[in-house]
Amino acid sequence: MPVPCAAVDGPAVELEIQEPVEFRREAPTGRRGWLKALLAGGAMTPLARGGPPGARSAGQGWTVAEDVDPGVLLVKLVRRITMGITPEELTLANQLGYEGYLERHLDYTAIDDTETQLKLAIYTTLSMTPYQLYVESSVKIIQEMIDATFIRAVFSKRQLFERMVEFWTDHFNIDTTKNDCAFLKTLDDSQVIRANALGKFPQLLEASARSPAMQIYLDNYVSSKLRPNENYARELLELHTLGVDGGYTQADVENVARCFTGWGIYSRSASPELMGTFRFSPSDHDTSQKTVLGQTISAGGGISDGLTVLQILCEHPSTARFLARKLTRWLLGEGAPDSIISDVAATYTATGGDIRAMIRAALRPNYLHAAPLRYKRPFHAYISAVRAMGSEFTGAWTFRQWLAAAGHVPFMWVTPDGYPDSVDYWGGLLMERWNFASSFGEGQISGLRWVLDEVFPDLSPDAVIDKLDRLAFGGEMPPGDRDIVLAYLGQGPREMELVRDAVGLTLGSPSYQWY
Repeated sequence: MPVPCAAVDGPAVELEIQEPVEFRREAPTGRRGWLKALLAGGAMTPLARGGPPGARSAGQGWTVAEDVDPGVLLVKLVRRITMGITPEELTLANQLGYEGYLERHLDYTAIDDTETQLKLAIYTTLSMTPYQLYVESSVKIIQEMIDATFIRAVFSKRQLFERMVEFWTDHFNIDTTKNDCAFLKTLDDSQVIRANALGKFPQLLEASARSPAMQIYLDNYVSSKLRPNENYARELLELHTLGVDGGYTQADVENVARCFTGWGIYSRSASPELMGTFRFSPSDHDTSQKTVLGQTISAGGGISDGLTVLQILCEHPSTARFLARKLTRWLLGEGAPDSIISDVAATYTATGGDIRAMIRAALRPNYLHAAPLRYKRPFHAYISAVRAMGSEFTGAWTFRQWLAAAGHVPFMWVTPDGYPDSVDYWGGLLMERWNFASSFGEGQISGLRWVLDEVFPDLSPDAVIDKLDRLAFGGEMPPGDRDIVLAYLGQGPREMELVRDAVGLTLGSPSYQWY
């Protein structure tokens, strides 16, 4: 498979966060020449040269204005709350305006997503019970769940919902390679994450605590009054609610673990209607008095001990701040000012953990205007490329292989903290992005179809670059990138091949890796 990006000679390219620079402007000589010219800029710099209003390179300070015009932020809003801009989403945003477009996506159940559901019909394991799943191949179950995730991300009309599903999947991470998690994560995905992604955090937290997959992943299903297991208790405090600096102690971890003794699942030896479902065993529960974060939980309790802990944690100010910081990072970027985090945290407290209200607070126009660009994780980068070109799904995806090479296959992160969400972690994996973009331009991604002459009926260089600008950048393609691609297209005479190359080079360009 020809991968021109991989054939570039010279030293490895490292990510550098710096002020935007202009790329070299001379006309390149062929594919390798184009990429060398692109890399001569010296860095994977963000989309900022003529980019969206208010956009700046990552790493700069935030300046939050009192008032901004929401109308100038529409393209930026579409980028932040979708898996990648499309002409349809941009048209909708312009029709509804900033607030109307955001509210439409927050009210996700009102969005007709029948076409996506029809595409998912081939994946029979998505709707199975634990009893049915246990007799299926674990490989098939995981593959269908991953493929369904791709389909939803690319084609769903409920784009903000899918972005929040991704967010909470990492927040409540479960590694499907551990024990029976392969069989039960499908249920966690549908009944915990997807059922509560835009609901209220207390309900989401309780659903996660009762999740059989989470019980297995963090070993709480073996926790008993004689031998409490602290794994779930520690991650509940550190990763799910308070944060590592949230004010808890080792004694709190031990007492929380005692509160959750007896929480587990019905084993495979149970009846078909019970196996693999949540179970509370009173005989395994520690009924003595406990103290959690200074609050006394009286002796004699049963399952209510764990529920009381969840309530304490949900009402704790550290939880409000921890979630506000993490959600703000997801939607706006790294290093948000304390004033923004405090606003979102106050919204959490005032609304009882309403996730939609927190999103509204985080995406106030003046906050989004101040936000720096975000670096796409591999999943986001690949999905946005597919969405940009209006691809059709034909089955037999190879997305798993591409994301495996990039280190970002959904549901495959081993540790409880979920996939990282930082440019520091993902910035060095550039070659795989170029390989994907090049292969996509050549039409070599199995399971996807896009017809070149339908997308680009006019193959003149000016028409192609204008269409690429609209599809990939919403009309905000940086001038430096535009000039280089246009110079490449002007080489001729193999127009069809040049256009395919231009697609791959655009989607693999430095600016397209940011949103």
